Amino acid sequence: MNVLIIGATGYVGTAIDEALAVRGHHTIGTARSETAHQRLAARGTASVSADAAKPGTLGPAVRSADAVVYAVSITDDDPWTVEKRALRAIAKALAGTEKTFVYVSGAWVYGATGSVPATEDSPLNPPRSVMRRAELERESLAMTRIGVRALNVRPGIVYGRGAGIPAMFVQSARERGAATVVGDGHNRWATIDAGDLGEFVALAIERGRPGRAYNAVNDDHYTMRAIAEAASRGAGAKGAVALVAPELMGHYGECLSLDQCVSSERAHEHLNWRPSRPSIIEELERGSYADALIA
Repeated sequence: MNVLIIGATGYVGTAIDEALAVRGHHTIGTARSETAHQRLAARGTASVSADAAKPGTLGPAVRSADAVVYAVSITDDDPWTVEKRALRAIAKALAGTEKTFVYVSGAWVYGATGSVPATEDSPLNPPRSVMRRAELERESLAMTRIGVRALNVRPGIVYGRGAGIPAMFVQSARERGAATVVGDGHNRWATIDAGDLGEFVALAIERGRPGRAYNAVNDDHYTMRAIAEAASRGAGAKGAVALVAPELMGHYGECLSLDQCVSSERAHEHLNWRPSRPSIIEELERGSYADALIA
């Protein structure tokens, strides 16, 4: 299958690209610059000049693919409007084809869940900074009404490969001797390893049911403080943490301080997916983040 990945050079897009290639799919990544073309070529991925921020460039690339994955994060003064235009351009190109479209969203759309695990049927209550993510999810699934096999994937906080949001704990521990914790740190995080997420998306393309959302998270839900302490230990700061008020982090702090429990039971059943990589605690203490420090 020829799979177009919009955002193939990014953190999540790279993992998706690798997982699809392992499963025998031919991947094509969008590239906005010559540097991006070169990065994709270096790992054996075909590339096409297209940019989600310029929806008019997407049509030809989308039409030539058997499946399309949207895994890009747009940095713009109004990213939600830009993404909405991109999704509508994709919908126009895919209309009536019965081809697959996967929109990579995020578990933050549930807001704070408390101790009752959120399922895909739980109401969405996103914090202000990702409020319009729910609107984009609706745009994605609306494609099923025009002959597109569309579905959404909602990953937890992605970790692994020495990068992603958890890297901020490592950086603060290295630079200031303590990992920064937003709030009191007692809130739980829904998480997933980048490699596991890549495999999840590949399975969603192959087995996912149109019109559905799928939560992509590990079964464990560690507190932010436990995660920060693990990062601190891995960085040689002996588990030291420093508390910072969420307000000082702006809207980002509101997301990081969400208390979330999320269920991936639907993915277990529909996709036969199970996470196989180390937990975020193990990865921070003695995995890729610790390896990056040694290097």
